Amino acid sequence: QAKLAGLEKMLSTIPKHKGTEKMQADLKRKIARLKEGLEKKSGAKGFSVSVDRSGAAQVALIGATNSGKSTLVEMTTNAKTEVADYPFSTRTVVPGMLLFENLQFQLLDLPPVSSEYMEPWVSDIIRNVDCAFWLIDASSQNIADQVEEVRNLLLQKKIELVGQAALVSKGHDSVRRIRSLVLGTKMDNPAAKSGLQYLQECFEPDIQVLPVSALADDDLSGLGQAIFELNRIIRVFAKTPGKKTDMSKPYTLHQGDCLLDFARVIHKDFIKNLRYAKVWGSDKFDGQRIQRDQELTDGDVIELHM
Repeated sequence: QAKLAGLEKMLSTIPKHKGTEKMQADLKRKIARLKEGLEKKSGAKGFSVSVDRSGAAQVALIGATNSGKSTLVEMTTNAKTEVADYPFSTRTVVPGMLLFENLQFQLLDLPPVSSEYMEPWVSDIIRNVDCAFWLIDASSQNIADQVEEVRNLLLQKKIELVGQAALVSKGHDSVRRIRSLVLGTKMDNPAAKSGLQYLQECFEPDIQVLPVSALADDDLSGLGQAIFELNRIIRVFAKTPGKKTDMSKPYTLHQGDCLLDFARVIHKDFIKNLRYAKVWGSDKFDGQRIQRDQELTDGDVIELHM
């Protein structure tokens, strides 16, 4: 552990320029071998990391080293991450809650997806999230290599980041397809303009590309709206007969869900005991009765009668 700490400190302090590239690569190889040795010594077979799900959606922040994941989490949530300008500064998962209107989304800052070294549990975390932000440094000079490296490493783990239209399973394969957005980061850097254009040509229209700068953007609230739309979330409110509805505490469902899905979320016994329900909404007649298979929309207020 002491040797590993020393090597990591050395890597973080040596100057980053072309003359030290060979030394940097050698240090990274030594660090990777030491980590693997420590995992084997501690019986790390079967070792895993998990995060208790919280909020309306769990979002993985995925990217290569220094793509801006930790900075983005610090700027949009109350989480404290280790932000540094050297590779592999994030060693574990750091969750933070992003507020969006009357919802919260859980962002997971993860160690990098890298061929030099990748924490073995990272793919397990990614596999179980609701959606993902793929962060790519738009100012990078090797942006194409960065894209291919992350994509290929995830495919080796049978994970594919896709847009909404490509989410349908392809046959009986075991690939986990995850709804994703691409974030072109570090847009405050003048070199990022051409990188953003490359990302748009590479991914759109299949996957939406959003330009962001955690340093220059005062308002990153658009990320909450993006998560809301990516997960096709609708907010439905429960009304107690004769009482005012609390509009600050929605139940989260998804587009296409019906009255029975809402009753199931409230309580499993409500499905068999439900006699009828009334609905209030912008496109409804206030208090009208609805059928059990009635599809719900965002903002509906439901009064269940047993």
